[in-house]
Amino acid sequence: MTRFVPAIFLLLAVCACATAPAPVVYGPPGDPGNPVQGPFQPNAYLQVCGGMSVSNAPVFYPGGWVADFKPVIVVDGVVLVTVPTNDACLSSGFGYRGGRLHEGIDLTHRPAGTVYAAAPGRVVEARMSTGYGLQVLIDHGRGVYTRYAHLAHTDTRVRVGQPIGYGQPIGVMGQSGNATAIHLHYEILTGNYRNPKGSKGLSVHDPFRFPAYEPALTGY
Repeated sequence: MTRFVPAIFLLLAVCACATAPAPVVYGPPGDPGNPVQGPFQPNAYLQVCGGMSVSNAPVFYPGGWVADFKPVIVVDGVVLVTVPTNDACLSSGFGYRGGRLHEGIDLTHRPAGTVYAAAPGRVVEARMSTGYGLQVLIDHGRGVYTRYAHLAHTDTRVRVGQPIGYGQPIGVMGQSGNATAIHLHYEILTGNYRNPKGSKGLSVHDPFRFPAYEPALTGY
């Protein structure tokens, strides 16, 4: 799969044209306390896993390539990577599956792929839970969070309260918790974490429904 060319600046950016991608760059502005950019370069395209039935699948072209895929999106003013791992396929979409809401997207790769931070932020959870297994939750500011679940293990630098840079490794896909196969369950959430339910009191969103990052529109 095609990847973007990395560069270190003060923003996370990408051209809307997947055939001629601009560099991925580091952000957000005015926050020198964030660690430097990690090694991650997001893929320009996403493919549905062959032979698998995807819940609420986005429109895709012959060959399984997701139509109008946006590698980098804007969520309430925060720039995020849509798929925080490399060369993975989509094994389940966001939406109702078997009568229950699937609150994120599932991404699969063999062998198990490395998972990276979708944007700079601060780790607010890094623990085992019954359903998610080993999971990490990152606060990106402006009430925007991302969750990475079913991990096999986390990077030694991932600890609650620690800042994390865009593209820094979080861990490796796994099968911990309520999972039938090795994969990453990835969620984008918004709201106020300081509520009686914590992260489960946040609102979940379909990553494919957000607008693409466009510098001319965001003002960055």
